Amino acid sequence: MKSEQFTHSIRKKRVMSTDGKIIGQIKNISFDSATGQLLNLLVRPDQMFDTSGYKLDGDAITLPFEAVKDITDYIVVDRYMLR
Repeated sequence: MKSEQFTHSIRKKRVMSTDGKIIGQIKNISFDSATGQLLNLLVRPDQMFDTSGYKLDGDAITLPFEAVKDITDYIVVDRYMLR
């Protein structure tokens, strides 16, 4: 699957950590245009999620794509790789 197709398929999905906390909703994804490698998820944080300690890009948290563990109804990310 190409990066553009993958990005479209997960657009608007909610992001949850491996410990079950809702982080927020996908806002955008960054990737290396030369290689197609996915780099980061930009996540609009849930109102109840504490963003302190996370890298912010405007109104979104930047999470490394390598933290993604599963993609089903949610995008599940390893909470230990997030900060």
